[in-house]
Amino acid sequence: MTVLIITHVFANESNLSFEQIRNLPIMQSLGHKIFFDTNLSNPPGQACSSCHDPKTAFSDPILDLPVSRGVVEGKTGTINTPIVMYTAFIPAFHFNPEEGLFIGGQFLDGRESSLEAQAKKPFLNPDEMNNPDKASVIEKIRNASYVDEFKLVFGQDALDDVDKAYDYVAAALASFERSAILNPFTSKYDFYLAGVVKLSEQEERGLQLFEAENKGNCAACHPSRPVDGKPPLFTDFTYDNLGVPSNQKILKIKGAEFVDIGLGKTVKDNPNAEVGADNGKFKVSSLRNIAKTAPYMHNGVFTSLKEVVDFYNTRDTDGKWAKPEIAATMNTEELGDLGLSDQEVDDIVVFLRTLSDGYELGEHAMIEQEDAVKLPYVRVEGRDVASKIYSVRMERITADKDFPQYHVTQLEELSLADNSYPNDIPYYSLDTGILEIPAIKKDHENGNQSTYVAQFKQIIPNGNLVFDLTYVKPWQ
Repeated sequence: MTVLIITHVFANESNLSFEQIRNLPIMQSLGHKIFFDTNLSNPPGQACSSCHDPKTAFSDPILDLPVSRGVVEGKTGTINTPIVMYTAFIPAFHFNPEEGLFIGGQFLDGRESSLEAQAKKPFLNPDEMNNPDKASVIEKIRNASYVDEFKLVFGQDALDDVDKAYDYVAAALASFERSAILNPFTSKYDFYLAGVVKLSEQEERGLQLFEAENKGNCAACHPSRPVDGKPPLFTDFTYDNLGVPSNQKILKIKGAEFVDIGLGKTVKDNPNAEVGADNGKFKVSSLRNIAKTAPYMHNGVFTSLKEVVDFYNTRDTDGKWAKPEIAATMNTEELGDLGLSDQEVDDIVVFLRTLSDGYELGEHAMIEQEDAVKLPYVRVEGRDVASKIYSVRMERITADKDFPQYHVTQLEELSLADNSYPNDIPYYSLDTGILEIPAIKKDHENGNQSTYVAQFKQIIPNGNLVFDLTYVKPWQ
């Protein structure tokens, strides 16, 4: 494993970590290349990532427009571009007879059942990537720099049949969307659930208000607790009409009479649907990374989280809100008059910010003294062995300055869930016996601090946890 200092994927930068990309399995790697390929539009210039930028948690980075711009000048979508993170967990679109509700599906209106089906649509949408047909997309794949990788994944004849090739493109994109890059579970709240960090007093108040049935009651549609040991996704995948007003920016583009009826259009021929009962309903979005994905609601009418919570709180009691876009099917039971104080609104907003991925634990591998190394987090992996996280302390046991040996004197397993940790923590391979430390810090007497990369090798076949220091170098 190459020793690198790895930045967090979503920490104020557009580019993904090289290490995360390098570690993708081959099909996910191909999907990544397709996702970021700006040559797959007509004319060239727009990729999937143009409207789903890592900088904004794979949502549209443009804040001054509630809909995404197409590759053709003057063309736009009709809806606020949803985040693609965690969409891998959305169930297929279906009707639940016990609850009498439609659940799941891709897009905010559920019109496609799977990631693969969703991935096919933007290429051919004239308001998005504007390709005239599947054949034109496949021709661009034939001329792409990754064509050999495409054939390696799907076969040397993978591009001979246009329909099959188009299915392969969608499969690769869906595979990338199922990768840990888009499903990292590295928010502060994830670490809180794992018992590794504490929420601040205000964040804790916000969580309580978020969950309280007589207060925010947000968790009714955005479940906040693990289920069967799996981290919460902050959506129940159902559909609702929140009664939001029209967005004048969209009406200016699409016409004063424009209205998107959402689920109503998707289920208009469904035998389980009552005529008109689902108009204006859109899928309950995940709140993960919500602080990074403004503007909000299906039409992007709100620009800040505080405005959203304030709307939930006072929709029915404050005359400042314009009339609902579609009033007939509006939810009047669970929001509109929550009775929250200004402080309680602020507390909920502060809690919502704990749902952003890329949280830094705040503890680093440290050289505490010349003869001791503290590793607050070490990821341990091996072939056919589930990953685990440990806190480790190592003490030097030899005087040899060139090839010192260290003995593990403290070893404590931490209860971190799978994927709920950053990638730049030390890593130990049970298969090779090598311990990689991407960033280890040392405080000097003059107050300065140096950062090093280091590698340790377990002494084999000694059963004790004794390591040789095989490599150390200052990191620039």
